[in-house]
Amino acid sequence: MSLPNPACVVSFNGYDSDAYNGKPATGPDDPAFGKRIICEGDSWFSIGGAPSSNILEPLHFRQRTLLINLARPGDTLLNMTDPHANRPLVQTLNETRWDAIFISGGGNDLIDNLMNIICTPSVGAGQHFLDYIDRIELTRLRVNVHQYHRRLARLRDTSKKNAGIPIVTHVYDYPTPRDAPANLAGILSLAGPWLYPALMTRQVPQDFWIPITDYIFESLGSFLVELCAEIDNFHVISKTKGVLQRARLGTSGADGDWLNEIHPTARGYGKLAEVISPELDRILFSA
Repeated sequence: MSLPNPACVVSFNGYDSDAYNGKPATGPDDPAFGKRIICEGDSWFSIGGAPSSNILEPLHFRQRTLLINLARPGDTLLNMTDPHANRPLVQTLNETRWDAIFISGGGNDLIDNLMNIICTPSVGAGQHFLDYIDRIELTRLRVNVHQYHRRLARLRDTSKKNAGIPIVTHVYDYPTPRDAPANLAGILSLAGPWLYPALMTRQVPQDFWIPITDYIFESLGSFLVELCAEIDNFHVISKTKGVLQRARLGTSGADGDWLNEIHPTARGYGKLAEVISPELDRILFSA
């Protein structure tokens, strides 16, 4: 299927309700668009470094589609789905009819808990990468991811105009732990790295770095897929795994399809968009 229509993405500064209330040139009720998606998320939807790019900009659809983007870097599912913290999301769900909610989340919830999830073996050096993973903490992450998505579903289903519309999310591709922070033009460090210091602090052998990272991100993806059986009209795009050329261990800048440790390059986001676009388009037209 040909999807010739690029998305029109209108971004706001995270939870800045004044910015949302300002009347942009292209508003959510613009009749020029056949489909409308409200997007909420983290840096994969907003900014993950400089030069900046994200998943949303290269998306394309069979009809002209408007994406209103409330994402902000570093955001967590805990904050995104909190009706008191995220008033613009609640507001727009009550005021505008959307065709879907597209969310990118869970990565920062995982990263914020890495020092708990990655552990030091109780006795001696670990013999297997699983010896460095606290299963109780990983289960706690699962409980939270499920709780926050159920809270999002409640916001959807108690809204005035959007009860039951599709909620769509994606899994993350596999990052490589490395000393590669997000930076400005390769000069000024903005944030991170994230995985690398946790593994170094826990004195994890480098041979286990990739297996541990893959296991944790696979677990997060599984937690999301489980929600398809729990939440009505909830969809997970899982084809985003294994799309990107992986960065090499020991590199410190852009490598493969990765701009830094956890954010893809513009080319990488373009590859992900080629996978996401037809899946998202199918959901829009089957709703």
